[in-house]
Amino acid sequence: MKKLIHFKKAFLMLLILTSSTLIAQSTISGTVTDQNGELIPGVNIILKGTTKGATTDFDGNYEIKNVENGTYTLIASYIGFDNFTKEVIINSTKVTLNIVIKENAQSLDEIIVTGVVNPKSKIESSVSISTIGIKQIEQSSPRTTGEIFRNIPGIRAESSAGEGNSNFNVRGVPVSSGGSRYLQLQEDGLPLNLFGDTSFGNSDNWLRADANVARVEAIRGGSASTQTSNGPAGIINLISKTGSTEGGSVATTVGLDYNTNRVDFEYGAPLENGLSFHIGGFMRTGEGPRTTGFNANKGGQIKANITKKFKSGYIRTYLKFLNDRTAMYMPMPMLLKGTDANPTYANLPGFDITTDGLQSKYLQESSGPTSSDRNRSSRDVRDGNNVISKSVGVEFSFNLGDGWKVRNNGRVSINNGAFIAPFSAGFGETNAFVAGLPIPQPATLSYADNGTAYNPSNGLIQNIHVFDTTIDDLSNVMNDLKVSKKITDNVAVTAGYFTATQNTKISWQWNSFLQEVRGGGDARLVNVDGLSRGGQYAYGTPVWGNCCQRKYNTQHTVNSPYVAVDADLNEKLNFSGSVRFENVRVDGTIASGNQVGEFDVNRNNIIEPIEKMVPIVQPNQNQIVSDEYSFTSYSAGLNYKMNDDAAVFGRYSLGASGRASDRNSYKADGTADVQYDQVSQFEIGYKRRFDNGTLNVTGFSSITDEAAGFELQNTVGSKYSATGLEVESAFNFGDFSINGSATYTNAKIKEDRGGNGANDGNKPRRQADFLYSIAPTYTFGTEKQNILGITVLGTSKSFATDANDLIQPGYAYINFLGKVGLTKGLSLALNVNNLFDTVGITEVEGQDGVAINGTDRYVRARSITGRSTSLSLKYSF
Repeated sequence: MKKLIHFKKAFLMLLILTSSTLIAQSTISGTVTDQNGELIPGVNIILKGTTKGATTDFDGNYEIKNVENGTYTLIASYIGFDNFTKEVIINSTKVTLNIVIKENAQSLDEIIVTGVVNPKSKIESSVSISTIGIKQIEQSSPRTTGEIFRNIPGIRAESSAGEGNSNFNVRGVPVSSGGSRYLQLQEDGLPLNLFGDTSFGNSDNWLRADANVARVEAIRGGSASTQTSNGPAGIINLISKTGSTEGGSVATTVGLDYNTNRVDFEYGAPLENGLSFHIGGFMRTGEGPRTTGFNANKGGQIKANITKKFKSGYIRTYLKFLNDRTAMYMPMPMLLKGTDANPTYANLPGFDITTDGLQSKYLQESSGPTSSDRNRSSRDVRDGNNVISKSVGVEFSFNLGDGWKVRNNGRVSINNGAFIAPFSAGFGETNAFVAGLPIPQPATLSYADNGTAYNPSNGLIQNIHVFDTTIDDLSNVMNDLKVSKKITDNVAVTAGYFTATQNTKISWQWNSFLQEVRGGGDARLVNVDGLSRGGQYAYGTPVWGNCCQRKYNTQHTVNSPYVAVDADLNEKLNFSGSVRFENVRVDGTIASGNQVGEFDVNRNNIIEPIEKMVPIVQPNQNQIVSDEYSFTSYSAGLNYKMNDDAAVFGRYSLGASGRASDRNSYKADGTADVQYDQVSQFEIGYKRRFDNGTLNVTGFSSITDEAAGFELQNTVGSKYSATGLEVESAFNFGDFSINGSATYTNAKIKEDRGGNGANDGNKPRRQADFLYSIAPTYTFGTEKQNILGITVLGTSKSFATDANDLIQPGYAYINFLGKVGLTKGLSLALNVNNLFDTVGITEVEGQDGVAINGTDRYVRARSITGRSTSLSLKYSF
């Protein structure tokens, strides 16, 4: 009986304890909206110091279940918004907490993943990083992916060539070659190409921004030296949506004053069992923002990913298929008025420098011998920049317990295509210009299409070199593995290993034509009677010594171990440092020499005049490439968090960038004349959050030591220095918000080795003192569904050459966005790029003497594209 009583007492006690435990648990729930009352899906909500949390659903609702009694700090975070933090007390009752988060495109609470070993918030990191969200991209009304990067402080984007082939420099690090030698462009954390400045295979050629993009992260200087290959000056990373919340959109865009039609689509959603997916892409067709005379832009892209989440991490696989053709706009004929110190770049009769190009309906084919594996004797000029990329990748991240974490990101990309574009190698008054060409003299000219005598209304003619290149293989395989261990609560160590192989198999087969200086896509080709074929007067480029019949067939292999330490020295001070050892091997062949002689191109068994001097790549005269080199990069920084709203940081870095095979020369034994170029950088910055915005100020200094010259002039290089200041801010005043940035750079040529000091102390070519952007936005309507916004992008003057003679004037142009919400989810947007049709010179290729009027001069240069207006209808769901 006593045992039974004791059992009942024990059972009663257990029942009481169990009931108390059940009673002592509760639920926190509510909605999350922005300041305009719009429900926000996908917001991450956690109880700090616990494993409990939730994510808002499609309607902005969240619920955290089984929360024990106690006091908690609830944190809500979302990209592009400031973190919401509130103390919550649980006392056995259900808590309803509706959250309002403040939009902030440059939120200091945003977690960054680019150029850092371990993801952390901006305010806790000792690097200069900017984030461009979807709304800012839309407001800037870009016509190309490269134009988006003009919104990033410290980065000068010469994106005037069309979709791709842009030139970039960062904080005064020089524009040494076409593309981005010192800036690495990434997609979801991996480089698109190992080298950003491969001729006609620039990294941005393979990058398309569409509705798949969740955000753009850009780091300047800092840890970029150790967190990527060949990107010591910075990293720009396009991060894709992953479908963590359900939603999508479909949009169609038409050009109002130019010929374009485009469809964008995307959709993502979580599935059962921790699965989520996202898929999207675009299709387009049209002539493009400059008149070409044919359908120059046609193609599209599709991207998809699927993610499986586990309790301790996730695994994601993704794929991409890109096949796009776009016109490339090379430097074009212009009239140069005034002096070198105060010039005006103007239109020529019949040719508009902001709306015309060198393309023409009459120039559609380039013919001649080729060393390409495809062995096509004739290539279609209309293909332009034709990029074909098929990629598949796998990414995973897992917490292994006991402070261990492993992350990996790997991708295989099969890349090929072509780059074919007309380039004006010189122009002038017809008789005098033609008399200087290496053709039989005197020459008689006629139109290639009908044989009538050449008699242009403006009296001009130009020598067109068709940059005819075939990209047989620019494929790569890349993998980045990181293993981290938290040694103590305040110290973590990460060891990583980056591997890559990069193929470069590109054939050049350039040819020469004569063409009118005329716009509208109507420039007719001109024959030299008795010599030319369809306007083509030479196989090769005799004016340039037949430099450009070549074949590159090389492979770079990279193995880069690195280690990083992240330590909280106290509650406010954080140290992060990293070291990377880069080992590079390159092998293959380069055929840059050619034999000039008779060759029956059209195979009619007759050697005709144009076939008497044909340059042909000799396959048995290849330059062997066999080299191996290594270098060490390092970066160290301190971040002092003054309080929750302010921090200061400082960092010193030394990094290097290897050279693409076509940007180098090689000795008889295959070793490279130049293996890499070094960049050292120091920066100190201040980050501040206000109630309605943020402010970032960074001072910087750099030394760039180039061992060889720029572009294809692989002679002695120069040393450059730069100091400057970046300011970036974003503020919100209710319905009105404004983002902006400004960069001052004092760049100098420290040692002009190639010119024996002639340019010492001068500014590097195309480097402006000031770059700035400002983007005010006004939202209105009952649900704030309507938007008016402009983006002002500007630069001060710069010099066309290192000699600092001819000036490229400063300019500012305005892009406009007007968006109207028609009904829930449906909007209509008017986008205007370069609203006032501003002329903005981004580079000068060369001068061609005194103009016909006897006072002005002729010059070949490239301007930003003129005004283009589009209308988009978008449905978001």
